[in-house]
Amino acid sequence: MSENRFAIVADKHEIETLQRLYAKATDLIGHGTKETFEEGREIYRSIYTDDVDIRTANTGDDPFVAKGPNAWADVCRDALKDYTGTQHLIGTQLTEVNGDEAQMESYLNAWHKNPDLTVYYFLGTYISKARRMPEGWKIYDMTLRLDTSGTVQTS
Repeated sequence: MSENRFAIVADKHEIETLQRLYAKATDLIGHGTKETFEEGREIYRSIYTDDVDIRTANTGDDPFVAKGPNAWADVCRDALKDYTGTQHLIGTQLTEVNGDEAQMESYLNAWHKNPDLTVYYFLGTYISKARRMPEGWKIYDMTLRLDTSGTVQTS
């Protein structure tokens, strides 16, 4: 394998890890404490550019929109505040690297537990654009597209 192919594999790994860290940060924010909110927000700051554009799509409601990691942390806190637990799982990831720019699709399974013991599930796709920065790869544009969702009863 050539050095260039090794570099592309390393870049893809770093880029895909950004979306996995996003899932961890979102669950921390969903815990609802000041400490976990701050921890999640710090992760957002490490994976996004300062001027990242983030939005939701295909949700049937007014989309969530934010500019910057702090604004998106606030959006997530408001969106998750009524759940008693969340888990965001990143599945298949497809990444294309072109020099210092990259595009990535990441499948999402998100589970949100309600106080009445029902679980709202959200299956979607993150469509992200990343850029190589002096400190490493960062996401500068992200859309969360809803593919399907529903509610199930638990015990």
